[in-house]
Amino acid sequence: MSNWVDKYKKLVIASHKQHIVVADQDKLFEYAELKQAFVNEGYTILVCKTQLAVRLAFELQVRNSVEKYLVIAPASFHPLPDIEMHVHFQTIGLPQLFPNLDAKAIKGLSFNALCLLSNIKHYEELSHEKTLKFLLENLYNVDFETLTNNKARERILNALITVFLEKNGINVPLTKFLSNISKPYFPTLVSGGLSNASLTKFLQEQWQSHVRNGNSLLDFNEPLLNKSLGYLFVFEHLTPVKVTPEVYSTFPKPLKIGLYVDEHGHNDNELEGLTEYLKQQIEVIEDIADQWFKIIQVLANAKMKYFLSGNESLKEVYTTIEIAFNYRFQRFIDNVYGSLFSLSGVRKPVVVSRILEHINAKPTKKRALLVIDGMNYWQWTILGQSLAEAGIGYSSSATLAYIPTITAWSRQAIFKGEKPDLSEDNSKEGKLFSDFWAKQGVPGYQISYKRFSLHEPLDLDGISADTTTLGLVCNDLDDIMHGSLLGNNQLKMSTEQWIMKSKIVESISALKSKGFQVYITADHGNVEAIGLKNLTLKDKVGALSRGKRHLHFTNELLLQGFIEQNPSLEVGKKGLSLYLRKQEAFTIENSQVITHGGSHIWEVIVPFIIINEQ
Repeated sequence: MSNWVDKYKKLVIASHKQHIVVADQDKLFEYAELKQAFVNEGYTILVCKTQLAVRLAFELQVRNSVEKYLVIAPASFHPLPDIEMHVHFQTIGLPQLFPNLDAKAIKGLSFNALCLLSNIKHYEELSHEKTLKFLLENLYNVDFETLTNNKARERILNALITVFLEKNGINVPLTKFLSNISKPYFPTLVSGGLSNASLTKFLQEQWQSHVRNGNSLLDFNEPLLNKSLGYLFVFEHLTPVKVTPEVYSTFPKPLKIGLYVDEHGHNDNELEGLTEYLKQQIEVIEDIADQWFKIIQVLANAKMKYFLSGNESLKEVYTTIEIAFNYRFQRFIDNVYGSLFSLSGVRKPVVVSRILEHINAKPTKKRALLVIDGMNYWQWTILGQSLAEAGIGYSSSATLAYIPTITAWSRQAIFKGEKPDLSEDNSKEGKLFSDFWAKQGVPGYQISYKRFSLHEPLDLDGISADTTTLGLVCNDLDDIMHGSLLGNNQLKMSTEQWIMKSKIVESISALKSKGFQVYITADHGNVEAIGLKNLTLKDKVGALSRGKRHLHFTNELLLQGFIEQNPSLEVGKKGLSLYLRKQEAFTIENSQVITHGGSHIWEVIVPFIIINEQ
């Protein structure tokens, strides 16, 4: 939980009063995470928009209740004596939570931005303008002092890209502040209103002018702007421009991501641009889950270009980068993975065990969670393209599977809504799903759990009209993956065939038409691996469970014994489990398999998709 939410709770929860009334000065209870924090403390929340509504809520629900109530009142509210006798009243807003920052300057920032602010220690009381500068430097990594130095135009534009397009949560005061700074350099851009849309339109026009005429207001070779440009093309804020081969060859590699020669060669142009962008990112990526959730989308996009490319030298470059990212990802796993399970899933489920908590926090009447067993992120990209072609919109993010990435534990974590019981498998996941939702107050007759496959298609007509909470599991891709003897190329073709034959797109569309908010995820991904050796009988001693990429032992002594007997293996350790980190497997030496169970980036980072919200 963030520090500011903890501070809020300490300010308003009183030991001597059962109920709370809060005059919400800055509409902080519009943050779902703050509401959920009080729900977790056992409070029923009543939002009242008028003085009269507070009075009615108090008389009808609060006064004689044995339950705990939190009443959110208008900013101007002050209770009459009869109410004040029964409740703990508090007027609270941003000044009480961030006393050294100007409240008007930080109002309207995202929940995540406020969380970051609450963890920054500062002791000087800042004015409105100084607070805005503080935000730019600490939330957006913009060095305000150098903005108007050499190459001011490019530096300011880079700052706008960072704040408006790369980060989330800009508010009105920051927008006005940046508009004033930018106006002398970009009067046309600012006069129409500074926004995400106006900025991307301006950048597209300037890039086209630079490519076609060599005439632009901007120097795209300026290093900071150069890096930002890569981000803009990778995440499709900007569209590449078609050029001749001669023109293409004159541009430096980092800028080629914004160009293509012809439709036939466009794939390789894009792959080259993506690899250049990935090269830049491997140097700067941090141990922050959101950064890895973005980079997996870029890797998946590049992987799809890789499959289509016939340029072997370009493919080798991509493979080298993928290996480097997985190596760096293992450090992320070692450094922070274990701590992520304590994070709230209300805003986003960083780990799979927080998915149900996230769905529960959404104000939807009907929800369906579809878990596609074994689907890695580049396979999701294929499914996502099919959904888009069918006119089904979605938002893409990711979450982290439970390590070791085996179905028994990671899928149990999804449907249980917490860490799995390592002595159990996933055979009771339907009951775990029902138990979780029953605890949230959902009646049993409204909860349904079903498995389906190519051979046993999903019968949507068989789902009761009373069902409001639906859990679905499809094992097809896991079965296909384990049967893929010819590697990722075969798996790609099989995935495309499965999408067509299973009619999964039609099923998702039908769920949506029945009023369900649909969420899609996977319990784990998969990786193409090369055999190290078959496990010997001695290796298997004491292993409660084992796969091609993991071993789970009965005790620490046996685990350490395996490590000592196999000193050349690069393994990760978690509890009594060992797992492989690289693209290796416990199978016939040098044979090729597609499997899971380890901590490779394609196994651990799995899609978390929200079909366009109802």
